[in-house]
Amino acid sequence: MVTRSQLLETVKSQQLMEEVKQAIDDQRGFTFLELLLVLSIMMIITAVILPFSEKRLQRVTEEDALQLFIATVHEAQLYAITHKERVSLKFYEEGQKYTVETNGLVEILHGELPSGMHRSKNSPLRQLDFAETGYLIRTGKIFIDTESKGLVKISFQFERGRMIVYE
Repeated sequence: MVTRSQLLETVKSQQLMEEVKQAIDDQRGFTFLELLLVLSIMMIITAVILPFSEKRLQRVTEEDALQLFIATVHEAQLYAITHKERVSLKFYEEGQKYTVETNGLVEILHGELPSGMHRSKNSPLRQLDFAETGYLIRTGKIFIDTESKGLVKISFQFERGRMIVYE
């Protein structure tokens, strides 16, 4: 004969089993087709966006390189003034690398333009020479070829005793 406590225990275990089955049946997930659809959409979006981001990255890299070049020009002028020495900024290797030298002997600074950028062969100024006073010996323009903007013209001139650099 089955006691009341055994009967209650059996009923509770059956209820627990049904709750577990119900929980398993209620589980929701993504089907393979749903996942495949989402991944395809993401691939299409990536394929459309990627070329734009590469162009933007190239443009930003070139702008940073130009700003660094202009900062190097200002540093060369400052070095000439503070050390009272003649300083030259010269381009090498097809106009992609540049150095700042004192009297052609000691390299003070150097820099490199990113790939795709170089000093144009048609550039009126081949190098920048600063006198001991910090004045440019010859003013003019340097042309730099870029991939994103094309030809960038950087002018070097003096006004009221200071050098003005502008694109």
